[in-house]
Amino acid sequence: MARIRSELFLSRIHQNDFTSIKLKGVQDGTFYLLLEAADGTFILENENGSMKQYPKIDHALTWLRRMTNVTEVVVDIEIWRSDER
Repeated sequence: MARIRSELFLSRIHQNDFTSIKLKGVQDGTFYLLLEAADGTFILENENGSMKQYPKIDHALTWLRRMTNVTEVVVDIEIWRSDER
């Protein structure tokens, strides 16, 4: 999965150059933000090149709400905290 910086991520959203935005929950309880488009799926990255992790889903949704006019986000919690029970 390719990585994408915030500027390009936001630019693609503003240009409506995507098919969906997903918040993917992982086993440790954090979330990653994915942008799906015709040319692939991209994961949001930090300035240092690491994948951007959100400790809570609210953090990602707050950022999206503040930076975009997106009204629909898919939340995938299939493996979120799956082996903690």
